Amino acid sequence: MRRYLSLCVLAVSLLALAMGCAAEHPPQLLHVLDVAPREAEVGDRLEVIGSGFPEGKPARIEFRGTLSRPGAARVEGFEADVEAASSAGDRIDFTFTEGLQTAFCGAGDAATHTTFQGDVVVSFPAPTPGALPVTGTVKNVTVDFRVPSARRAIVQAREAEGERTLAFLGLAIGDDSPNGGGLRVASVRAGSPGERAGLAAGDLLTSFEGVRIASHADIAPSAATRVARVGLVRGGNRSAETIRQVSLEGFRASAPTDLLAAAVLLLIAAAIVVLFMAPVAGIITWVERRVSARMQSRIGPNRAGPQGFLVWMADGIKSILKEDLIPTEADKPLFRLAPYLVFLGVSATFCVMPFGQHLIAADLDIGILFVIAVTSLVTIGLMMGGWASNNRWSMLGGVRSAAQIISYEIPGAISIVCIVMMTGSLRVQDIIRAQGGAPWHWFLFRNPVTFALFFLWFTTALAEGNRAPFDLPEAESELVAGYSTEYSGMRYLFFFFAEWANVFVMSGIASALFLGGWQLPHVSPAQQEASFALQCLGAVVFQLKSWVLVFIVIWIRWTLPRIRIDQMMNLCWKWFVPASFAAFLLTGLWTVWNPPALAQTVISLVTFGAFLVAVGRFAARVRYNLRASGAAIHLNPFL
Repeated sequence: MRRYLSLCVLAVSLLALAMGCAAEHPPQLLHVLDVAPREAEVGDRLEVIGSGFPEGKPARIEFRGTLSRPGAARVEGFEADVEAASSAGDRIDFTFTEGLQTAFCGAGDAATHTTFQGDVVVSFPAPTPGALPVTGTVKNVTVDFRVPSARRAIVQAREAEGERTLAFLGLAIGDDSPNGGGLRVASVRAGSPGERAGLAAGDLLTSFEGVRIASHADIAPSAATRVARVGLVRGGNRSAETIRQVSLEGFRASAPTDLLAAAVLLLIAAAIVVLFMAPVAGIITWVERRVSARMQSRIGPNRAGPQGFLVWMADGIKSILKEDLIPTEADKPLFRLAPYLVFLGVSATFCVMPFGQHLIAADLDIGILFVIAVTSLVTIGLMMGGWASNNRWSMLGGVRSAAQIISYEIPGAISIVCIVMMTGSLRVQDIIRAQGGAPWHWFLFRNPVTFALFFLWFTTALAEGNRAPFDLPEAESELVAGYSTEYSGMRYLFFFFAEWANVFVMSGIASALFLGGWQLPHVSPAQQEASFALQCLGAVVFQLKSWVLVFIVIWIRWTLPRIRIDQMMNLCWKWFVPASFAAFLLTGLWTVWNPPALAQTVISLVTFGAFLVAVGRFAARVRYNLRASGAAIHLNPFL
């Protein structure tokens, strides 16, 4: 009997212990996937993405991890809560408020850019009395929280418009509105449009014209809206949302200041891109003509400006002043549009070009995918120009260009996917941060597979850019001038303007993907961010890497002969496509293996050492050939 009693006491104790552990660690029952976006400032809306969230129920979001700030010590064990965020089944919305900005970034003038790294825990109240709360966790999340920028003025303008709209409707909003979950009506003015629509004190406004309400900024009717649809919850039952029609007769919506400000910002960014792109494309033409002249024992441009440097500007002015002729039998609208599509496809890539740590027009979450997408406009433009010219040579050039670019996009895109797989991000800046400043930390030398991928991608980039030895679409010996045969004046220049700018684009993207971008040796991104001088030095390093690759592109053009069209297609489909798929498989295995730090360092150093040996043997061979030929070596490029 005593033995059974002891066993019962032990069982009860274990059950109590298990219940205590369960109470301390609620069960993980939610399917939580990600937190987006990964950058936020005051007024931005963030989402926790997942599935199976209770519809309309308030959620609690907890940030648990570390905070890193420029010039400050790392904060360990950081915790911050977001109470009563709204749930919509597959996502939970909340707004990065000024209170959260103080918690993450600091208060007042001390506020600074902060990077959070850790876990985001989502929890819902217990569904029944006595039950445990339901939770879910997103592991290893990195989010950048920034202090208010110029976009804050746009948010404030929209909030002011929302407050003006609420005043017209006769609604006063209370201070007890849930964060990110709507606005609570405190009182309704007698005789107001809100009262006539049946709104009452205590109602929770949840949507306005189909937009979920997270702040006053979401209540902004357009000038054409006469009757607005307002969603509300009465009595606390979020699942019973009703829609009320509220009259806006007599309300005059303000001019969309946020859209005007956004348009101004876009125009400024576009002007910066174009003003940078134009000189770069022109300077590359001068560099190419000087390099080709030196390789052929000629002088090259040496009249317009010092060392002929202004020849690109003279050529541009001459092309603008030339007559623009359009063939009689051409499809005139498409003929005019084609050069601009090609120009747009190349210039748009400069928007996501990471010239420095913060020197980037748009740090998109899908930056590298954006590059692949917008460069497809080049294919459309070349094909359109060749077809619209109504010339057999132009048509052949356009067909060749389309076949060539579409074919080589496959191994090129797979090569980029391999780098994305190793990084876990499509953002160009994240790909750069995943590398290091020292050469053996670059993706180029990460392992033998990425080393081969660099040459595979660079070759496909040459083919997609119609650069020799893959310049079949404009082969002068076969097609006169290919797709541009019938063009003249500025439109003729636009095709080659885009081609020269594309040389810098492919070099800059290669620098970001494989050569560490703006990273400095033995300098962490946090140290670089804390110093303006280091940021400038990083921008210079990025330019140096890119211009070295530009020189290599020019060197290849004036060294290798043009290949045949069948050789070009065989190279792609019989060699590059299978090789890219094999590299994809090997990269996947490498990512799954995730070698220890010591093994990774040894592999990188061995790969880098093999590269140095190959470069040394190449230099020795060049030196031997120069000595055997007796050719004089001039190190000064301006002689």
